[in-house]
Amino acid sequence: MGGETLDPPAGSVGDEAVLRLEIQGASKHFAGVAALKDVSLSVRAGEVHAVLGENGAGKSTLMNIATGTLQPDEGEIRVGGEVAATLTPARATALGIAIVHQHPAVMPDLTVQENLQVALPAAAFAGGARQAAERMLARVGLEVDLADRVETLTLAERHLLEIAKAFAVDPRVLILDEPTAPLGNDASELLFDLVRSAVAEGTSVVYITHRLAEVRELADTVTVLRDGRLRGNAVVADISDQELLNLIVGRELESTFPAKSGGDGEENLSVEGFSGPGFGDVSLVARRGEIVGVAGVVGNGQSQLLRGLAGLEETSGTVSVGGRRLDHRELLGEAAYMPADRITEGLMRSLSVRENAALSALSSFRSAGFLSRRREVSEVRGSLGSLSVRAPSLEAPVSALSGGNQQKVVISRALLADPPLLLADEPTQGVDVGARSEIYTILRAASERGVPVIIASSDAKELEGLCDRVVVMSRGRVVETLVGEEVTEERIVSAAVTSTAETVSAAAARRATRSSRLRRFVEGDYSPSALLVVLMLALAAYITPGNERYLSAFNISNVLLAATAIGFIALGQNLALLTGGIDLSVGPLAGFLVVVSSFYVLDRSGPAKVLLGFVLMVLVAAVVGLVNGSLVRFARFTPIAATLTLYIALGGFAFLLRSTQGGYISLGFQNAVNLRFGPLPVAFVVFVVLAVVMELALRRRRWGWRLRGVGSDEDAARRVGIDVDRTVIGAYVCSSLLAFLGALMFMGQYGIGDPSQGSAFTLTSVTAVVLGGTSLLGGRGTFIGTLAGAVLLQQLLNATTFLGLGSTSQYYFQGLLILVAAVVYTLARSRRRGRPAAG
Repeated sequence: MGGETLDPPAGSVGDEAVLRLEIQGASKHFAGVAALKDVSLSVRAGEVHAVLGENGAGKSTLMNIATGTLQPDEGEIRVGGEVAATLTPARATALGIAIVHQHPAVMPDLTVQENLQVALPAAAFAGGARQAAERMLARVGLEVDLADRVETLTLAERHLLEIAKAFAVDPRVLILDEPTAPLGNDASELLFDLVRSAVAEGTSVVYITHRLAEVRELADTVTVLRDGRLRGNAVVADISDQELLNLIVGRELESTFPAKSGGDGEENLSVEGFSGPGFGDVSLVARRGEIVGVAGVVGNGQSQLLRGLAGLEETSGTVSVGGRRLDHRELLGEAAYMPADRITEGLMRSLSVRENAALSALSSFRSAGFLSRRREVSEVRGSLGSLSVRAPSLEAPVSALSGGNQQKVVISRALLADPPLLLADEPTQGVDVGARSEIYTILRAASERGVPVIIASSDAKELEGLCDRVVVMSRGRVVETLVGEEVTEERIVSAAVTSTAETVSAAAARRATRSSRLRRFVEGDYSPSALLVVLMLALAAYITPGNERYLSAFNISNVLLAATAIGFIALGQNLALLTGGIDLSVGPLAGFLVVVSSFYVLDRSGPAKVLLGFVLMVLVAAVVGLVNGSLVRFARFTPIAATLTLYIALGGFAFLLRSTQGGYISLGFQNAVNLRFGPLPVAFVVFVVLAVVMELALRRRRWGWRLRGVGSDEDAARRVGIDVDRTVIGAYVCSSLLAFLGALMFMGQYGIGDPSQGSAFTLTSVTAVVLGGTSLLGGRGTFIGTLAGAVLLQQLLNATTFLGLGSTSQYYFQGLLILVAAVVYTLARSRRRGRPAAG
């Protein structure tokens, strides 16, 4: 039966009147390895079509082709009977195709509402954006504040947000890729109800899962893939579970769960009075050969407990392993922890499969004091082989693997470390049925070797089959402990849903945190700006009593003019940093543009020549930005390498045009740039207005959401339909055009073409942006902060003069200020990884 292809169900092929989505003869290769080979899929209106297969069978690749995220090497896609050529995520959305990704396509640095608005068409928010967003969340039972940053949400909440986005557009074709993997029973049942309602209204649903029970409950038709090929297609009612399993794995499976321990071994784990963020007063024991399960409704402290046992949270109470008491630091160094969120916490996606698997066990690969590559490769290959990990090679980037195979790499790393304590949070999430059996066997073998194994799972059936002892948690506390024959699905679910345990204090803190505007402000993007204002006021208060000229109109005007010059450049630098890049060319570009202007904007020049000079400056700026962006996106240069290339080139071109200073800028133009009303320069007012307008666009317009979205998570941004290339290139072009505005200010302040000017402005612009709170990793920052950073920098330089300090001290102050800012911002923005339990 393993190699047999079943006949397709009647009406599923060839009936053009009912076909909603067709993929015909799709093939896709990655680095020469075939992910799909001549696969076809037909989905009718008003049906749930399940797609099954092992990890790496090609399911997600097929769905990425259906939604335009990937382009097939061969094959054709039809939507509603029409050929959809060169399908993109945006085009797929317009055609009525929505997808819930296995790894949610959410951008962590954006708020919940911003994630909804950047991914969905404006029509979805008719009648008020906030009200519409609240309805979307209520529809899927997601109780979070719209202003919460997505990085603070749990994995289950991120999946519910992804589901909310998909149902919000009332799609004609809805693709669900492992939608229930991180969800509890209540959320899963709600999702099933939503699917049934959508199908009743004519929506076509493609449902990818590893859970046969869900196929039986929801699906009408099933298609099976194996090794990138179509292996079977049938009506669900006409095929047995055993036949499906044989098609999925291509072989007969033995019993899913290994035999349990007798429970008479010596005690090897004792936890007493254990408390931490999200859980309290937890006590449990384990004996040699036992696997301990942690159960409960999702969000009741199970994950937090495992994080505490792994030493990742500050805790109280005692933990003894093998009779040896371990403190917080020892747990952190010795316990092996497999997180539920493998993407955020479990993997280093830029490293290879081998590097990810071997990372925790490097010390065991040493030979004569050196790392033995041969031994490392041998043991990693053996471990991955025992889990049937499918990868092009050990050196392939781990990000190229399917979700289930990535999970296996995480498990392999934990096992290779040979830890004294093994902790697994949802270890089989997104893993196929064949690999689950292998994982269970490996976990059982570890427990029989004497390693305490603790597993948190939302699947009560899994806990029943695998665990010898189960502690059930509710609101952060253990409400029941089941041992031996008491460990049944019914007892586990009953204990979880009927508990009346009191909520631990952290649960109340969670709700208070989410509703606290002060806490949200402290962790938000504007707190650095507020801190800079406080520093400016403190510095002025310190200097003024000793020197009354410090607050004179003349001094204030000079500081603001200098801040405006560097501020325009810093606004452009902020654009590049928000996308996750950097623009080292802005300083030399501003200096080069001043040199260009020194040939045209002169007292003896006529209006036409002056205008030509400004046009040339704008064109040069635009071309430089276009080159920078193209090198980054199309030539695959790193942002530093691309913009450093222009940094050097522009400095050289400036000296080619003028080997020494020369060309005096028109006095009329200088006077216009330096025009002021009292102590307030007009140019500074323009700078402030521009910063405010850009800030409003950053927060309230799709342009700003896309910009921050790309910097926050480029892959997620692409999957929601953002044109990443256009966004990044546009940011670099705008950065260069803002450098042009900075050049206008330097023309007014210096009044001469100087080829040596410009280089220092790059570092100063980066300093102003970083002080303003923009992340060097992208996704977070404000233009208001950049404004405040530019002013504080110039105030600081000005203050050294009034304090009688040397020029060297300016660099010390700048360095100290950046160091303090980095420490303060990091502490204020530290992610709350230990989320309190849901109340």
